Amino acid sequence: MRLSSRAGVGLSVLHCGNVRYCRSADLMMVYGGGVDPQILKFDCSRCKPQIKITLLEVHPEHLPKRLMIHKPMKIDGKITWHTERFRG
Repeated sequence: MRLSSRAGVGLSVLHCGNVRYCRSADLMMVYGGGVDPQILKFDCSRCKPQIKITLLEVHPEHLPKRLMIHKPMKIDGKITWHTERFRG
């Protein structure tokens, strides 16, 4: 699966079941389009250092209204993650 701007991406950590949602367009802004999300570096505070990620293609019309999404931002060359409320 490659990043495309049409849908959101759900990241599910297999070891602990932790799930985070982010917009694929936000990932593309930071990492570039056409990147394989499996090679991106993500971490989990619950199950460090074993991380195995499953990608879930998520369409915005099927998400709950009070969902928090994680948004990567590149500030001074360093990638930081911020949370914001999903506005469908």
